[in-house]
Amino acid sequence: MSFARPVVLFLMLISLKAYSQHLNGDYTEAVTLSLNQKYVFKNSAVGFGQEQEYPQHKKRKSYLFEKEHNTAWFSLAVAADGFLSFEIMPLQNKDDYDWMLFKETSGHNNQTIDYDRPVRTNNSRNELSINGKTGLKKGFSDRFTSPGLGKSFSEPVAVRAGENYILVVDNIYPGGKGFTFFSSVEGSLSNQKTTPVLSGNLTDKNSMQPIAAEILVEDSAGKTLLKTVSDAVSGKYSFQIPNQAYTLSILKKGYVLLNDFLPDRPGKNYTLEILKPDARIVFYNIRFLPNSAAIVNASGNDLKRLLILLQEEKDISIQIIGHTNANIFTDERYLQRLSEKRALAVKIYLLQHGIAANRMRCFGLGGKHPLFDNKTPEEAVKNLRVEVVLER
Repeated sequence: MSFARPVVLFLMLISLKAYSQHLNGDYTEAVTLSLNQKYVFKNSAVGFGQEQEYPQHKKRKSYLFEKEHNTAWFSLAVAADGFLSFEIMPLQNKDDYDWMLFKETSGHNNQTIDYDRPVRTNNSRNELSINGKTGLKKGFSDRFTSPGLGKSFSEPVAVRAGENYILVVDNIYPGGKGFTFFSSVEGSLSNQKTTPVLSGNLTDKNSMQPIAAEILVEDSAGKTLLKTVSDAVSGKYSFQIPNQAYTLSILKKGYVLLNDFLPDRPGKNYTLEILKPDARIVFYNIRFLPNSAAIVNASGNDLKRLLILLQEEKDISIQIIGHTNANIFTDERYLQRLSEKRALAVKIYLLQHGIAANRMRCFGLGGKHPLFDNKTPEEAVKNLRVEVVLER
């Protein structure tokens, strides 16, 4: 979710170094801080201002605030390219300051942040040996730190001149003291690798008209790294490829789900076909333990998508086809049986979630029909897949 605040920032600091009043505010009243300047906030924030941007929610992602306690919001304007770092030092050791950093984006007459997508967080336990200090510091590599034991500092952020960042600082204990704060932008981005971009067009396979569809990018463990949508008018999509990106899925109701490995070229066009008999869906992220039909947790997203399809399209039946890679050192009959058992495991999952048995048939094809070259381990593993063929 995202919220907006006015472009005109409310300046609460009346001194370049010291601020003695209690800090309690909201994102819409973020305090503007200057880089390369030390601030002393003599008192901790009290409460969460007029709006609790993070009400208690135990199922929220662990690196986000589970709940706002005593928060202060700050705005940092970047004047030069480099790496943003900062340090928060409590005025008393027992205070435990957690924080999250967001990049602002421009909206209509306002600035916004996405509360669910910070660029850095650190909610680790207060480390008394360094006086409770925390922040962004060179030499650290963690980007998101959940509550509990963990490194108190996170990796600096590569920033560009003209960007604006929002920092929310939360003292989880009431009645605490304040903290000192110092931030800077140092170094050069000239040696930074350019983040690769994937772009292209999405069209209807029959009409070739552009369509809007959701695009999900996942890592090899099935974790969603990015969500975006193609343009409804042009069908164009474009996004920076996240680190560890492995597969993408393109979803649109009434169309066949399309899964693909991240292309090794910067542009690729996709066509989606309307749901119909004989349409085939390839699932690359339904995973099994080695030499086993036991489904691993990383398969969750693909299995859920298949389940939702069958729940929404009640007149559709399916063939579930298991595939292995063509291992020349393994007996073909063994691979055949293994692929059948894996298809059956998918069927059992769907049965357990309310899909009727008469809507599903299972087959195994071993390693007889590879989609990728089996000459390298990286390519061979891509042939470990489950395919679903639609029937009426």
